Amino acid sequence: MSQASQQIGAADVTTPPAAAGTTTTAPPAPQRATVASPPSSATSEAGAKALAQKKMNTPQRLRLLSLGVVVVGVVVGLIGTLTFAYLAASLSRAKADTAQLIRVQKIQSNLLSADATATNAFLVGGLEPPAQRAAYESAISSTSSLIAEAARAQSADGEALAALNQQVVSYAATIEQARANNRQGLPVGAQYLRNASAQLRSDALPIVDNLVSANATRAADEMHAGAGFVVLVIALLALGAVIVGQIWLARKFRRKVNVGMLASAGVLLLIVIGSLIIVLQLRSALNQISSGSLAAVKTAADTRIDANNAKSNESLTLIARGSGQAFEDAWKSSADAVAGNLPRLTDKPELVSQWQAYTDVHGQIRELDDGGQWDKAVARATGSGRTSSNAAFGSFDSNLASYLDGVSQDASNSLADELPIMVVAAILILLGGLAAAWLGRWGVAERLKEYR
Repeated sequence: MSQASQQIGAADVTTPPAAAGTTTTAPPAPQRATVASPPSSATSEAGAKALAQKKMNTPQRLRLLSLGVVVVGVVVGLIGTLTFAYLAASLSRAKADTAQLIRVQKIQSNLLSADATATNAFLVGGLEPPAQRAAYESAISSTSSLIAEAARAQSADGEALAALNQQVVSYAATIEQARANNRQGLPVGAQYLRNASAQLRSDALPIVDNLVSANATRAADEMHAGAGFVVLVIALLALGAVIVGQIWLARKFRRKVNVGMLASAGVLLLIVIGSLIIVLQLRSALNQISSGSLAAVKTAADTRIDANNAKSNESLTLIARGSGQAFEDAWKSSADAVAGNLPRLTDKPELVSQWQAYTDVHGQIRELDDGGQWDKAVARATGSGRTSSNAAFGSFDSNLASYLDGVSQDASNSLADELPIMVVAAILILLGGLAAAWLGRWGVAERLKEYR
């Protein structure tokens, strides 16, 4: 067969063309399954290293402990300083409020003393004795000065003191009208006097009572030591934190004692003990002042007020000439109050016998007046002899006034004595807190050096 015939035969056996409209696709190649290969050792080490970096290492913990000790010491020092400075300021305010209380009570005593003197002098008729006139003017002048002083000392009392001053001026003006009429022998003078005394008790004295109550409350509110326990609690918490840090160091470095941390804990312990002693001592001192000298001031002032009120009503009873039962009832009420207060002044027992001497004379005056011997009763009430009412009452009143001045000074001095202690405590606790911070930091730094 020729070469041409072979080529034709080969053409005849070629694949026929596909039918129209159909397409042929090659069968998909078989896919091989992929299997995840296990992580290499290099990848595992990198992950472990990243995890280790996230955890805090020992040097970092030491630095954190050092910062914590510093913060704890500084916080204790600052809070302690602020607390004791606050207590010092409270004591200063309590001292000022106590002084104002004493001042206001003296105003009250002076007003009633002036009224007692004025009413007693009125009984003489005509021109009153110069000594009694001088005593009255001194009491009124002292009252005006004390009102001005009190207004400068306590701005919160300013409005009430201004109203009180107006009442005092009005009272003094009415007394002058009574004196002018009495010198001329005019009966209307007695009515002016009664009006002045009634006005004093109805308008002026209630203002003073409110001032006394307000200042007593203010003084009591400032006399407390509770804030000092805040320092105690903070210092105890700080001490506990330092002890925990010391325990961690001992376990970590297998050493029982870290000198710096131990010294820091010791300083904090001293702060705890010192704060406790100071706070308890302050509380005891304030309780003693409240129940001691300050209570004596209030009792003595109330006693003197009631006593002068009784003396004034004694004279008003005689001025009323047979129609003064209301004034006598007022005398009995005041006298009972004095008798009830005197036993509380245990360090001044002679006041009881002096008051009894005066009440005995008053009883004699009442017997004379009730028996129709008004002139003799007036002579016993206004005289200056040893058996007179003025002599007996004068001894009692001057002794009581002297005692009142003494206990007032004691109360003021006792409060002043506590102030330096609070100031020194504030300074020492600040220094102690800073020392605890420095010592603790130094102790941790010694361990940190081992990593350098």
